Amino acid sequence: MKSKIITSSLLIGSLLMTTLIKVDVCHNVDNNPHVINVAIPAAIAHFIQHPNDTLGQCGEGGGGDETPE
Repeated sequence: MKSKIITSSLLIGSLLMTTLIKVDVCHNVDNNPHVINVAIPAAIAHFIQHPNDTLGQCGEGGGGDETPE
């Protein structure tokens, strides 16, 4: 029983930590790329809804880690 409580506590703690960590997402809507800063779970959901968005800052071409040619 004690191990279940410890495991549950660790799982809940891990889930809470992922909501505290935020990442930059290059959000490209109507060829208007801009950076949004969201928690990791929100970023995952965001990438599902917006497959053209990338992780990180926006480059000149609107992509995340792309280098301009």
